[in-house]
Amino acid sequence: MIDMSEVFAHGGLLENSLPSYSYREGQYDMAELVSKAFREEKHAVIEAGTGTGKSFSYLAPIMAEIAEDRSKRFVVATSTIPLEKQLYEKDIPFLKEALSSDIEVAVLYGRANYLCMRKYREGMENSGSDRNARALSDWVESTDTGARADIEDPRAARLFSPLACDDKDCASFRCPFFQECFFYNARRRAEKADLIVTNHHILLYDAKYRAEAEKDFSDDAVLPSYDYAVIDEAHHIEKEATEIFSDAFSTALVSRYLDYMTRRERRFGSASILDFLSTEEKVRGTGKDIASDIAHIRTMLLGFDTSLSSMIAEYRSGSDDVLFLPDFYSRFQDRVRDFECLGEELRRIGQKIYGGYSENPSESNVTALELLVRYGNVLSSFGDTLTSWMRFTDWEGRIPYAERYQDGKYEIRISPMDTGPVLSRYLVRNLKSVIYSSATLSVNGGFSYFESRSGLSEEKERTLSGIFPSPFEYSRNLMLLLPHDGASFHKDRSAEYSEYVAEAVYEAIEAAGGGALVLFTSREMMNAVYSRLRGKIGNLMKQDDAALRSSLLSAFCSDEDSSLFALSSFWEGIDAPGRTLRLVIIVKLPFSVPTAPIEAARSMNIEKKGGRVFFEMSLPEATLKLKQGLGRLIRSEDDRGVVLILDNRILSHGYGRIMLSSLPECYIPDDASLGNIAMKIERFLY
Repeated sequence: MIDMSEVFAHGGLLENSLPSYSYREGQYDMAELVSKAFREEKHAVIEAGTGTGKSFSYLAPIMAEIAEDRSKRFVVATSTIPLEKQLYEKDIPFLKEALSSDIEVAVLYGRANYLCMRKYREGMENSGSDRNARALSDWVESTDTGARADIEDPRAARLFSPLACDDKDCASFRCPFFQECFFYNARRRAEKADLIVTNHHILLYDAKYRAEAEKDFSDDAVLPSYDYAVIDEAHHIEKEATEIFSDAFSTALVSRYLDYMTRRERRFGSASILDFLSTEEKVRGTGKDIASDIAHIRTMLLGFDTSLSSMIAEYRSGSDDVLFLPDFYSRFQDRVRDFECLGEELRRIGQKIYGGYSENPSESNVTALELLVRYGNVLSSFGDTLTSWMRFTDWEGRIPYAERYQDGKYEIRISPMDTGPVLSRYLVRNLKSVIYSSATLSVNGGFSYFESRSGLSEEKERTLSGIFPSPFEYSRNLMLLLPHDGASFHKDRSAEYSEYVAEAVYEAIEAAGGGALVLFTSREMMNAVYSRLRGKIGNLMKQDDAALRSSLLSAFCSDEDSSLFALSSFWEGIDAPGRTLRLVIIVKLPFSVPTAPIEAARSMNIEKKGGRVFFEMSLPEATLKLKQGLGRLIRSEDDRGVVLILDNRILSHGYGRIMLSSLPECYIPDDASLGNIAMKIERFLY
């Protein structure tokens, strides 16, 4: 078996394959820990600082394990498609060559990221000489993957969305284009692979499907069978798990499936599924009543929207998102019960479709019937979700709430109270080894916060851990400025605080000459500060200035003297090495106010159990976000920059020591003040 020292040590395989390679102790130590976890069939939680090279640290042990035993299959899941592509197209091919590995590797995106050949053939027949259509056709003829991520011509990309694969109307192997289907070809490659690269969403959806279908991980499901998983960028896993393991109900969701049943499609002779079925099957299967059932449900949905909106307006006037507490159900008990008939009707139509249609349809009708039964099952599940919400009693285990959309309508959701037990039950305890890895997982040198949310708390005896600092010289290249006379944020004095921020931001950016990312936690404060400084600071951009985050980031990176005001989505995932980004200003410590339904419910649950919300949830969350914001700055060995934190609570409150102890060891001048920050920035950078 390949020893990790052979790979990472001086004179090892990596150094011989990559002239620019330099030994990094943290990279080697992490690889040793991952290898130990695989060998002993244990789990691991790992924090590896920027520049550690953590992908090689888990890929090399994976390749070593597969070389030893070809029956093992591994899944690596990360958070975004660009990261999937980085692994699949760059890191893995390089490491395979360096280690002389012949493992089979496949990448699997979500279904909606692949072109549907049926939709493409039907939709492009009359496209004529349209330039966008020609560009898309050229791409289809040349692509091996059919994946949106591989489209380089923006003209082709413009036509992709309506032609994407959709599991709701996919006929699978009965589709006439099944053999050339890009999605199923990707699945077939995954079934033959030793290592599958995918994303968090698919990994968790697969785990949920296995539980519902009573399949273990030795069976094929959404993913092929596997025993080992590496979850990179693992700080996202709680949010992803909350999304995947939630149930939802809305008139929009129900209407979408009713539309699937009644829309006209070319594959059914320009008829709907119901119209397409033969008279005999419709009569035998009581299908003749389905159309009137659908019309009745549509009418009931209109009444549901009106009634739900009215109750919410009385319960929480002006709220966009609403947490349903016991007092809601006691107050509106009779009106909630009025929805009982809608839930029953949805289940009834689902049962009618499933039980009524012919079990032995003619070959020409089998696709339509299979799709119709699928839609019936989904409608029935919507009825179950609505009924569960109406009769809700599990406030310790689940969270009932509603989200309001732009059209003013609400979607009801029921989410897990704690993701830890869910991830343990559905994923962690079912695999031989799960490796969680990220640059930001620890708080105050420990992983207890993350372990409680990732399913590892119940697997303590089987869990290894390690913190591997960045190899970059933070103490020399990163200055953290904490003005001792700075203001502390207080919600009752936000206007005064905005004035203070505007003055400090102006001086800091002027001293740095631009190249600044100013991170806000509030859109209101960002706009207030921007309005004061617009016209005073050159090349100043704000997050609202561009529709797409990617285009705004591109504009910022293309001008090394520009400055950008941004919100939460820019606290991570920004890679702007060099002079493009030399100053990060954190306007306010990133404590979130637990007013969103999920955060509010989890806060109340902690208090109910006698815990302290601030120390168990608010402080760890803010600390990890602060680490992410700090991590925007030093992205290479040559990077040099300044982080300025304007919120004085990090010095004046005791919890500030916990936050500071969780950050990389950087240079912190002890005499920083509002009067000398400009001088210190200028001297450090120039």
